[in-house]
Amino acid sequence: YDPGYGQQATSSQMSGWQPGAAGADASFIMSGMLGSAGVNGVAADIISQQGGRMVKTGTTRLLACLDISALKVYFAVDNAYVVHKIRLILCPFRHANWRRSHDQAGPGLGGVGGVQQSVPSDHALYKPPSSDVNAPDLYIPTMGFITYILLLAYALGLDNRFNPEVLSLTASWAMVALMLEVMVFWGGLWFLNVEAAKRPYFLDLLAYTSYKFVGIIFGIASGLMLGTTAYYAVTIVFGITMGIFLMKSLNYITEAYNGSSNQRRYFLAAMGIMQVFLAVLLSRSAIPA
Repeated sequence: YDPGYGQQATSSQMSGWQPGAAGADASFIMSGMLGSAGVNGVAADIISQQGGRMVKTGTTRLLACLDISALKVYFAVDNAYVVHKIRLILCPFRHANWRRSHDQAGPGLGGVGGVQQSVPSDHALYKPPSSDVNAPDLYIPTMGFITYILLLAYALGLDNRFNPEVLSLTASWAMVALMLEVMVFWGGLWFLNVEAAKRPYFLDLLAYTSYKFVGIIFGIASGLMLGTTAYYAVTIVFGITMGIFLMKSLNYITEAYNGSSNQRRYFLAAMGIMQVFLAVLLSRSAIPA
């Protein structure tokens, strides 16, 4: 884990190119084009300046989205974290403290007293996954996603149903399901009247919703070894444990806001129940009919 995280140069800074240059170039080009089209000088200047500002703003936002350095903290894991996290996903009942640990002293989300002043998912406020088992990571979801695709393809091959398109179709279907689930979560945040500036990062939500692949893998493996009954039993049980894990993790996020308690409970319960259905939906094809 790099203590200097958040202070690294962006791709634009490393290349020496700044978004403002795009705005200036766009203004110059638009001014020339408008002049050629017969637009008078004052109007052309106003339009080109407005267009330049729009290009500058859009370029800045695009570069922020393309800055992959933000992914670094999500893969700051070690062996102890991976083992503890998987155990927590599969058996969340004995875990008492679900609040993320702070990297800085002071009150806030998970602290004692005070009001949260920063965006909850600001990585400068929290310890990386290697130092806090409650932190979301993308290492386990990535490995789980790849293992899920390969295991499903292997199961279909045992049943003589494998073809080269299975890998791409399985990956596409799983990604669509995850994106829809994240959209539902964002819709729930909107329903709870959580301000847009305080909503967790997309990658945080993707990590929390992708942990379900751990239970799905165990379900498919159980079905291959012990049959259909074992598949359903293991998949449903681990779907329930994943739902509990997700409810507790998301409850930690939403507790800081001023939404209705009943609305929050209903939303988290719906998200938890959804895990069972998604676990079966994403893995049912691996078991012979």
